[in-house]
Formats: sequence, structure tokens, C-alpha cells
Amino acid sequence: MKQKLLVFQLIWLPILGSAQETLSVEECIRLALENNLTVSNSAYDQELYQEQIREAKSGALPSLGFSGDYSIYLDLPTTVIPNSAFSQGTEGYSAAAFGTKHQSTYALQLTQAIYDPNLGVAIRAASKVNEMGELQYKQTKESIVYQVASTYYNAQALGEQINMLEANSHSLDTLITNTRMLEENGLVNQTDVDRLIINKASLDNNIAIIRADYDLLINSLKLLLNLDQDTPLQIVSDLNPEIEPSQSAQQFAIQNRVDIKLLGKQMELLQLQEAQIKKGYQPTISAVASYGLLGFGENEVNFYEHYDFNYIGLQMRWNLFDGMAKRTQAKQKRIQMMQLQSNVELTQRSIENERTNALAKLRTHLSEVETQQRSVELASNIYANIQMQYREGLVGVQEVIQTKDDLIEAETNYLNSWIQLQQAKLDLEKAEGNLLTNYN
Repeated sequence: MKQKLLVFQLIWLPILGSAQETLSVEECIRLALENNLTVSNSAYDQELYQEQIREAKSGALPSLGFSGDYSIYLDLPTTVIPNSAFSQGTEGYSAAAFGTKHQSTYALQLTQAIYDPNLGVAIRAASKVNEMGELQYKQTKESIVYQVASTYYNAQALGEQINMLEANSHSLDTLITNTRMLEENGLVNQTDVDRLIINKASLDNNIAIIRADYDLLINSLKLLLNLDQDTPLQIVSDLNPEIEPSQSAQQFAIQNRVDIKLLGKQMELLQLQEAQIKKGYQPTISAVASYGLLGFGENEVNFYEHYDFNYIGLQMRWNLFDGMAKRTQAKQKRIQMMQLQSNVELTQRSIENERTNALAKLRTHLSEVETQQRSVELASNIYANIQMQYREGLVGVQEVIQTKDDLIEAETNYLNSWIQLQQAKLDLEKAEGNLLTNYN
């Protein structure tokens, strides 16, 4: 990840900073997938899951431990011995203290699992968690793709709207100049000029507001690309992206959705956890080997002796009764699996509904864009004709202002329908699980 960030800094930042390279939506998505901090954090999760697999596998390896203790007895522990041990038939007990005041024990112990029914299940469960992590990583990238594309298209539409409004503002400048000339010749009055000036001031104010919204979207895009806010960023102004989503129901497979795959992995993990609980009723067997030293010494006598010991053997652990805890835990897992199965069905229905709505919106907005595009052409022609009639004195300035407002409204409606069309495309790609395929 650090290498990718370094490559980005060495290659892209000089381009963005000096030449202000215009980036397409695909280039922005690629940069976001490489440098977005949310994606980076999800990649770190992958490394974490890999380490968890190694941790689970380590249970199959031998373990070596060391233990040691050193004790100084102020009073030696006392035990009792039957008197019959020294003289057969003698009754009663005698108290005796054994050992020395200084005692120590040092030991190495090697343990190797021979039979552990939970070990294999734990390794498979860790691998399943890792597979879920890979799906979550993909899900994170899909979310970033969706956010970048949506932000990019909204910024494109606002940029185009600014260009259209500025063109209208320049047209008004020309109209104001021509109207002043008509006013000087006594063909119109000052009121007509004032109306045009007021209309242009309102238009310029709208341009400033939309430009501020555009800057906000560009800053949001920089955040998604992990760029500094003072880094220049320029996007493509073309409103006709080449990417076309699939519209064929036969090409759609709900299993391609990451959330469906993720729910499937969760079900497999729950099944493994249930199996692990049930295997807890079985014993575990380990081989053990130990070597150590026992030390004894006295304050009054100048000596301290060590005696070594060693042994090998088998160790079995078997929990015969746990108060029905495992039975309850297994039942909880079965309930969770039933809940998860219900969630799978609910998610499938939600995806199908999401895709159906996206297809319907796509068809609607595609037709709407074509209609609004024709409306813009008609409004533009009407505005040009009214301007010509105004110069000839056939219509008043109010008709010019009205047709100009109609043109702006038609252009705005076109841009709104275009945005809705792009959003429908994104929603369809998301519903079909094709965001990473078609936008990367």
C-alpha cells in the first residue's frame, strides 16, 4: 500500500499540480481504489485475517514452555506418617517435616497435540473469516466506485450548467448593448434596459451559487481520491459516458452480488462454529515430555544440591459435564442460522426489487433525456427568433426575458434528467454486482 501511495505521489501529483490533467471518471475511480483511506483500511483487515489463519494453524505445532520457582521456607510444611510404617502393629501417627529451607524447581515441557477435534474446525473457521474479509474488501471498493461515479457525474452536470448559464449571460450582455443602442435611438425606453440588467444580475448570482456547489463536489471528489484540498482537479465536461450497463435479465445472476456471497460465508461460518461446539464433548490427547531440576539447600550447611528429573507421557483432557452449556450454545447457533436464512431471502427480494426499479428508471430517464434534449433545441431556436424580432421592434423586452427564462429552464431540466439517467445506470450496475467490472 505504501508503494502504491509513493507511485501516486511521483506520477499523478505532478500531473495534477502542474498540467492540471483532465481526469475521466474511470481514472478517478482507479485513483480512488489505489489511494482511498477506507480501501486501505479494508486491505489492512485482509492482512489481519491472514494472521488469524496462521494463529489457528499454530495449534498443530508443538509448544515448548519453561517454568521455575524458588522458595525459602521459614517453617517447613509438616506432614503426618502412620507409626505402623516404622513398627508394624503400632497405632497412631507421627508428625514430621521433610525437605530443606531452600527449594527450587526448573523445568522445560514440550507438548504436542495428537488428537484435538477443535483444531481442524478452528483452521477452517479462520479461513472462512478470511474469505469473508475478501468479500468485505470487495464490498468496500464497490462502495467507493459508486460514490466516486455519483459525485463525478453530479459535478459534470453542474459544470455543464455553469457553462450554459454563462453562455446565456454573455448573450444578455450582447442584448443589453443592443438595447442601449435602441434606447439611444428612441426605439425603446430605459425601463427595458433596466429589466435586462436586473435579469442578468439574477442570472450571474445563480451562476455564483452553482459554482460554489460545484466546488463542494470537486472537494468531495478530492477526498475520495485522497488528494489534498489545494490540489487542482479538472474533470471531463462531456456528458455522454461510454459505459453502458447490462439491461438483459438473462445476464443477471443474483449470486454475483457481494452481499449474497457474504451471507453465504456467514452461514458456513455458523455451521463450523456449531460443529466446533459439538466437538467440545470429545477428549483431547497430547504428548508431553519434560526435563527439569530440583534444588535443595540449608542456611546452616554450605551446600545446595540439584537433582534432575525427566518424563514422557500422554495427557488427556475430557470435560464430562458442563452444565448443558455446549447444548445451549449449539442451539443458539441454530437459531442464528435460521435468522440468517431469513435475511438471505429478504436480501434477495430487496436486490430483485432494486434491479427492477433501476431498469424502470433507466428506461424512463433515457426517454426523458431525449425529450428534454429536443426541448432545449426548440427553446434555443425560439429564443434566437425572439431576439431577432426584438431587434426589429416586433416584440418587447418582456418576451425576450420570458423566452430566455424558458431556455434556461429547458437546459436545467435536461441536466436534471441526465443526472437521473446516470444515477439509474449506477443503481443498475450496483444491483447486478457489476460496479467493479464496468467502472474499473
